Amino acid sequence: MARPPSTPDDSQLRRQLGLMVRDLRDRAGLTQGNLAKLVNYHQTVISRLEKGYKLSPGVLEKVLTALGATTEERSELRRLNSANELGRQKRDHDLLETGASWFRRILESEPSASRILSWTGERLKGLLQAESYMIAQFREHDVDDIADAVSSRAARTVRAFTENPGCRYEFLISESAVERVVRCATVNEYVAVDQLKHLIDLIDRNANIDIRVVPFSNRLHVNPDFTIMEFADPRPTLGYSDLLRTLVTTDPGGLDLGHLYKSWDELSESALDTEQTRAVFEKALDRHPSSP
Repeated sequence: MARPPSTPDDSQLRRQLGLMVRDLRDRAGLTQGNLAKLVNYHQTVISRLEKGYKLSPGVLEKVLTALGATTEERSELRRLNSANELGRQKRDHDLLETGASWFRRILESEPSASRILSWTGERLKGLLQAESYMIAQFREHDVDDIADAVSSRAARTVRAFTENPGCRYEFLISESAVERVVRCATVNEYVAVDQLKHLIDLIDRNANIDIRVVPFSNRLHVNPDFTIMEFADPRPTLGYSDLLRTLVTTDPGGLDLGHLYKSWDELSESALDTEQTRAVFEKALDRHPSSP
């Protein structure tokens, strides 16, 4: 895979883009949270745009419309946003080159998936993590460059949830994973509150995301954490099993996905509905004095 060229102006372009968006938001008298509500995206999207990271043209246009940008301002911001594509290509290239082969295939396939099914038994998947929780997890695992790791994961989350709107995301998480957020020694109460609010926000603001909790009472003996990725085109369905640390595919000679689908069906049948899941998160929030 050829390495995308980098330009010495990448950081300057990002600063220009971020400052212009922030100035427009200030002019409109909006907070990041206010703007996020207007465009129906998570505040993380606005935060990353103001840090100069590229967004898809459709997302950018919604933001510019909400901010009342002039024709000239729109033209300049589109130019800066497009120019940042080289920087994003370089970051994606580096992540793909340094990751394990199964992870490279997951990252390469994710943007074109039509449906993603994800089961979490112990630790929240990266796509569900708030930025503060990401930092806490990376610190726990002694990651060398935490800022770069958070940036890469946050970029992947934004791409998944805003640039592939046709994909249906279905997350099943054990009540044990929720309890881990509340009690994890490396997560202080403020990080826990931020993460729980983030989960509620994902439920409330994203019609293509379904999050449900599998309660303690349903003691199912199923596979450890796994993900199934389906596509609208004829390409094979992909699966990843944490137990095997490898892909499970329908490719010729690949492992049978049937056991993952069987586990998914059992888990889905025993999971709480969306409102009951929201109540679990809210009850966990009530246990923290720092939660308003």
